[in-house]
Amino acid sequence: MTIESVNEFREKIKNNSELEAVVRGLFGSDGMLDLPAAVKLGEQHGFTFSESDIDAAFANDNDELSDFELEMVSAGQPTRISSQGA
Repeated sequence: MTIESVNEFREKIKNNSELEAVVRGLFGSDGMLDLPAAVKLGEQHGFTFSESDIDAAFANDNDELSDFELEMVSAGQPTRISSQGA
């Protein structure tokens, strides 16, 4: 369970439009990411990380935002996370 796994999963999302669409569905109407669902989705694609790993990856993110992440921000949906189910 590592931040590296989160970043590898983010990279996979950037390169897979179908997976990106699934991730879009994990954001609630409040713009918050459903963390438990994101962890489960990651597991379904062979990645192991925890909710706190997701939080840490975004908190320590020094990379540029992906097109998807930029789109989420420009749509008024902050790339924030929530451990509460959507």
